[in-house]
Amino acid sequence: MAKRDQKLKDIYDDFLDFLMRKLLQYEDTQMVASTMIAQALRLYKSTLTEQEYKDMMRVVIKTSKTIKPFVIKTLH
Repeated sequence: MAKRDQKLKDIYDDFLDFLMRKLLQYEDTQMVASTMIAQALRLYKSTLTEQEYKDMMRVVIKTSKTIKPFVIKTLH
């Protein structure tokens, strides 16, 4: 695996762990999700030009149909 790919996987895994801890802590998926997306959009707004931000948002909307939900397994 390329170094950049490994770094991306590590960041993804770290954030997934953080997300799961927050879901257990607050037990409100919409509150956690809306907070995370708001923070991510602020980060993009802070680092991209206005045109880059608009382009990125178009890509997000265009590809939103391909996003898959988490598979939640329960133990009985």
